[in-house]
Amino acid sequence: MQKIPVAKAASGMVLAKPVARDNGVVLMGEGTELNEQLIEKLHDLEVQKIAVKGRPLDLGGEDKSLEQLLAELDERFSTNENDKFCLQIKELIKKSITRRKEEEEL
Repeated sequence: MQKIPVAKAASGMVLAKPVARDNGVVLMGEGTELNEQLIEKLHDLEVQKIAVKGRPLDLGGEDKSLEQLLAELDERFSTNENDKFCLQIKELIKKSITRRKEEEEL
């Protein structure tokens, strides 16, 4: 899964998550294949970003492996190994990174 700006959306991309308004009303469901008309509708509704299946765009970021990301996290928290609060924060971040990488593989 990849979050992309609607301006970069192209026909044939498939939504990995529903597109919803702030009030929860779903505009387009998960699994919807985009076409020019739907992309135009997203623009008209002022939707800024969407989640699409796979990683169809190179947005310029380095694609690091889960192991690399977790090693970087360990390094960042290495000076706070005795701080229970920091360790709790680290675990929450670790879970978030792991979940995002799993979602990318869908």
